[in-house]
Amino acid sequence: MKRVGARLGIARTVLGAAFALALSACQTPWTGPVSELPIDPPAAALATQAAPAPQQEPAPDHSMGARIAAVLLQRAPTMRPVDRARVAKAIEDARHSHRVDPVLVLAVIHQESRFRADARGPRGSLGLMQVRPFVAADVARRHNIPWAGAKTLLDPAANVQIGACYLGEMLEMFPDPALAIAAYNMGPYRVRRLVARGHHPRPAYLVSVLKHVQTLSSEMGPIATDSVEDALGE
Repeated sequence: MKRVGARLGIARTVLGAAFALALSACQTPWTGPVSELPIDPPAAALATQAAPAPQQEPAPDHSMGARIAAVLLQRAPTMRPVDRARVAKAIEDARHSHRVDPVLVLAVIHQESRFRADARGPRGSLGLMQVRPFVAADVARRHNIPWAGAKTLLDPAANVQIGACYLGEMLEMFPDPALAIAAYNMGPYRVRRLVARGHHPRPAYLVSVLKHVQTLSSEMGPIATDSVEDALGE
């Protein structure tokens, strides 16, 4: 717009000067060179002013941490911002330490607690990932995670740290991710007994978690572990 304004300013100035020149022809003719015709100083300054360089908007953050934070903000809006940040870090840490896909962790949280950090299950399970205290105590001991009793599971970040670690153990124990997800819910020994009898457990829990994986994956982008997605067709 500044360049257009500059051109219009010059045009108006030149036309004004030409009109003044024609008018003065009946009085005192202009005898100087055309280059010395008077030009309005503001218009001249505007004509020589360089247009400012367009400012580039900052690129959106598409990192995994940003995508996890966006999901937590949408699904856990009442959670304290500091706790959301800590939970996001715990999920990212599980990705690097235990090779657990963040989308799967978020899907389990959705299934287990609907992102309610104070959720309590009928069999004593607690927190975001609904971990039972005796399981959590064993996982914390083996992985050097601070443990101060069952109340630890009501800390959102500690709950996810322990729950994601346990989920990672199930994924290592069962190469089939469908069995690993079922084992997180039913317990590994029960799943092993079913498999030994020739059964392949597909409880409603597993189907629901995999649906959450699909939904979250479409929101966050492709998941890193194709085998989890493949479990949908098992």
